Amino acid sequence: MFLKQLNLTNFRNYSHLNLDFDQKPTILIGNNAVGKSNILEAIYLLSTTKSLRVETEDELIKDQNEFAKIEGFIVDSPSAGVETELLIIINRPTEQVNFKKKVLINGIARKSVDFIGNLPAVIFHPSDINMVTGSPSLRRWHLDLGLAQIDPGYKRTLTQYEQFLTSRNRVLKRIRERLSRVDELIFWTEGLVKYGKIITDKRIDFFNFINSLEKPLGEFIFEYIPSEISAEKLAKTNGREVVAATTLIGPHRDDFEILLEGRNLAHYGSRGEQRTATLAFKLAQLEYMAKLLGKRPILLLDDVFSELDADHRAHVVEIVSKQQTIIATVELENIPQSFLDQARILKVENGKIKLVAN
Repeated sequence: MFLKQLNLTNFRNYSHLNLDFDQKPTILIGNNAVGKSNILEAIYLLSTTKSLRVETEDELIKDQNEFAKIEGFIVDSPSAGVETELLIIINRPTEQVNFKKKVLINGIARKSVDFIGNLPAVIFHPSDINMVTGSPSLRRWHLDLGLAQIDPGYKRTLTQYEQFLTSRNRVLKRIRERLSRVDELIFWTEGLVKYGKIITDKRIDFFNFINSLEKPLGEFIFEYIPSEISAEKLAKTNGREVVAATTLIGPHRDDFEILLEGRNLAHYGSRGEQRTATLAFKLAQLEYMAKLLGKRPILLLDDVFSELDADHRAHVVEIVSKQQTIIATVELENIPQSFLDQARILKVENGKIKLVAN
C-alpha cells in the first residue's frame, strides 16, 4: 500500500497543504511545533479515523474555522494507476451542519468500520511511552487500533461486544434498583461470552506472534493478561456486579505487561528502556500486520532516532527500507548517512514545506 498524495485544509497549523510522495523514504525536518508531527497525525487519521493526540476532535480544526479536511490518494504500489480517495471531514457542529465527522471513500460516505484498514499504518510518537506507563485502557487502545486495521471482523466484534457490555451493565443497575430480575442477564451474558472469546483468541494470536520474533532492540517480553470470560465465571461474580452495577470480567479488563529481564518496565524501567520497548512493540505490530495483510503498512516515525544507540539505529534503518516510511525529526545528525542518501528530505517551517537538496 502506498500513499501518493496528502491534502490538508484547516488541519492543525495548515490552512492548505498539498504534499506528494514518491518511492523514497520521506524525512520531515524542522524545529519543534512547526507541523511535522501534524502530517504524521493526518496520515494516521486516514488509517484509523482516530488521533492519539487530542481529547476532542475540535482541536484538529485550525483556529476558528468551521471544518477541517484530510484527504489522501492511495494506490496498491507506487507504479499503480488506479487511485483510491480517502477523505475525512471534521466539523464544528452548527445549526446547518449536524455531523461532527464524516468519512468517505471515493466520494461515498462510509461507516468508520468500513473506512479503517484501507490505508494500514503503524505510528511511533514519543508520547506513546504511555503505552508502557499508562493505564490498561491505553494499552488496549494501542493494541486494538492495530488489530482493527487488518481484521474488519475484529472491529465489528469489538463494537458488538461493547453493545452487549453496555446493555448488560444497564440491566445490572436495574437489578440493583430492584427494577429487573437476575434472569434478564442471560441473553446479554451469552452475547458477551460469544464475542469476548473471539476478541481474546485474536489477542492471544497477536501476542504469540510478536513474542516469537527476533528481538534486535532488546529481549522484551509482551505478556498478555486476559480477563477470561465465561458464563460460569460471570455467574460467580453476579453478586458483586450487581452491587457495582458493572461487568467485572471480560476483554474490556484485559491488560499486558512489557518485561525486560523479568522486570515490569512500567514500574522498574528507565525512560530509555520504556521508549525502546514501545518502539519494539510498534515494529512487532508492523510485522504482524504485514503477515496477515500480505502487504506492508506505512510506517510513521516521530523523533525515533534521538535516544537510540548506533546498533538500534541501524536496525530501524533496515526496517524502514521495507515499506513506505515517513519520518519526522528535529535534526539529521542522529540518522545514519546511508539512509539520508536514499531519502527525500523536506523542510517544514511555519506550515510550509520545501524540498532540501541532499
